[in-house]
Order: sequence, then structure tokens, then C-alpha cells
Amino acid sequence: MPELASPFPVVGNPSPLVMSEKPKKVIRRVPTGIPGFDDLVQGGFEEKTNTLVAGYAGTGKTTFSMQFLYNGAVQWNEPGVYLSFAESKDSIYNHCLNFGWDFYALEKQGLARHLFYKAHQVNKLLEEGGGTVRDTIAEIGAKRLVIDSITAYGLLFRDDYKQREALLLFFEMLVKWGCTSLIIAEQLSGIVDARAGEIGFLTDGIISFSYAQLEDDVGRKTRQHQLEVLKMRGTAHYNGMVDIQFTKQGLICRKAVRDGE
Repeated sequence: MPELASPFPVVGNPSPLVMSEKPKKVIRRVPTGIPGFDDLVQGGFEEKTNTLVAGYAGTGKTTFSMQFLYNGAVQWNEPGVYLSFAESKDSIYNHCLNFGWDFYALEKQGLARHLFYKAHQVNKLLEEGGGTVRDTIAEIGAKRLVIDSITAYGLLFRDDYKQREALLLFFEMLVKWGCTSLIIAEQLSGIVDARAGEIGFLTDGIISFSYAQLEDDVGRKTRQHQLEVLKMRGTAHYNGMVDIQFTKQGLICRKAVRDGE
């Protein structure tokens, strides 16, 4: 039987279908400038993200966060804001002078600003959608922000419902402010630890600060400051404990290596 001709015209050989690739998202990294840390998180935090800096008192959270602000201003000309619900300007700035970080001078250059909210002022902060914080960020063109601490902020509200509502409202404002932010959280006991999971769920990253109890060659017990990146959205971060060393210039991070590892 003769082959029937196709009613459709044939125009050359069909070309293979070529799928166009979607352009890859360019992620801008915001480096901390802290020796040994940026290599753990692919060069820095993703721009405009917020990271929880959690740990017990004295583990290095505030020093790490202020070093992030100072290096941003001095090395990359990025203004920063320190928002406190507990510590006065002179208290934190004088602490930073121990490492040679002169935030008083940075303020005069328009590269830093300290904001302090007392308990009775927090409701006003929420009602105004950020108020002074929002205006200050816009005024100096802040790129970096430190909140010290979200724990103190949460404890300003009497009941669980008010605390949760206030946290959600605060994080909504945080996104609108458009800074790369570090949010300090104190781990003490009970009520604070119960909030850690909720706060971590709202953040893009979590860095845990702690102590490790070690023994030296003669059996004396010592404490080693450490940090661990528990979560960093969109980042292939280092998994494992990292030793922290305090120097005259600030913190240095080193991957922990123990005997037998």
C-alpha cells in the first residue's frame, strides 16, 4: 500500500528544544570582618537578613555584634545603629574602647548611632511603626543594625500573648528597615529559653555562643569560649564548634580541634 502523504508541510529537520536558563540570583554578602568567621558563612551574612546571636551571659555575643558594627563602618564605610533596651550609650561605648573601637568618633562621622528605649517607650515604638529607629536608619543611611537584646524587649510585656504579638510586630518592622541585622538573645532559664525556638523561627540565621569545659595537660579545668552556626538560610555554612579567642583588637574565630579528632 502506498504511504499516505502527511497533510502537514515538513520544513527541514526539527530543531531540539532549547530551554532558556533562569538567571541566577546574585547574593550580596555582608562581611563581619571578624578574623576566621566570614569563611564559615561563604564570606558573610546575606544582605538585609537578620541573625539571632544567642547564648549565656559573658559568652561574647555583644563583643561579636559590636565588632560587626565597627568593622562595617571602618572597613566598608557602612553606617550602623545599636538599638538597646537595657544598656546605656556610655556603658557600651566605653566597653568597646577596650578593643580600640571608638564609637564616639564614628558618631561624629555619621557612621554610628546609639538608640536606647526604656520600658515605657516601647509601646510608642510599636505604635509608630519604628518611629525614631526608622528615622535614624534613614538619616544616616544605616546598613547594619544590632538589637540588644530581644530578650529584654520581650520581658517588657506582661503576658505570653502580648510578648508573642510584640515579637511578631517587631520582626515585621525589622524587615521594613532593610538592614543586615544581628539580634542578641540572652539564655538564662525558664521563660527566656522557652522563647528561643519562637525567635529562631523568625530569623534567617542562628549563631549559638557557649563555653566548653576543657582540661589542660596537668588536669586543670578551663573554659573555652565557642560559637556554632546552627542555621544560615541560603548559605552553605560550616557545621561544627568554633573556638573564640579574645584579643586586644576583638574576637578571633578558629575551628576547634581537640585531642583524638
